[in-house]
Amino acid sequence: MKVKVRVTPGARRERFEKRAENEFSAAVKEKAARNEANLRVQRLIAQHFNVPMTSVRFLTGARGRSKLFEIIR
Repeated sequence: MKVKVRVTPGARRERFEKRAENEFSAAVKEKAARNEANLRVQRLIAQHFNVPMTSVRFLTGARGRSKLFEIIR
């Protein structure tokens, strides 16, 4: 399953909200530097879908705010 996420790094409060069937928005406290925000979003997706973090694969959007992840079950 592929999941689109719109990320806001460096937020004051963390949130992870479902926007549509496979679309989410996330605000994370981690900064975009050193891939910290991407890793936090990956953890949030794993928690939301109740899968191990190794089952969430990053596909596209490493430097942008819109990201695409794949969940392997």
